[in-house]
Amino acid sequence: MLGDRYLRVKGLFPCSTEAGSIVCMPRQQLNRALAALHRELESGAEIEAEDREALLQAVREIEDALGQDDPGSKPGEGGPLSKRVTALIEDFETSYPKFADILRSVSESLANLGI
Repeated sequence: MLGDRYLRVKGLFPCSTEAGSIVCMPRQQLNRALAALHRELESGAEIEAEDREALLQAVREIEDALGQDDPGSKPGEGGPLSKRVTALIEDFETSYPKFADILRSVSESLANLGI
């Protein structure tokens, strides 16, 4: 398997340095998508309490997965995280299209990170 350094040098996963650590694009994309999700939730968007809780639970699980050494190794309750995010996208497609769009970005980033 190719090392991260090789991938950065070849430009396959552009990286930058933040606070002394190397951060690659899929994680940056995920962080931006999570920030957008938080902003939308805090904006007072009309969303049912149960749906809001489902989103908050997904965000917590994603943030927990990012804090693990091997985030893709431990599927949570209800199956792999990416499948649960995909299910949320399907649930929110018609009722909350803006949330569904943000969740698509989250799902893509999770896939790129192997989570």
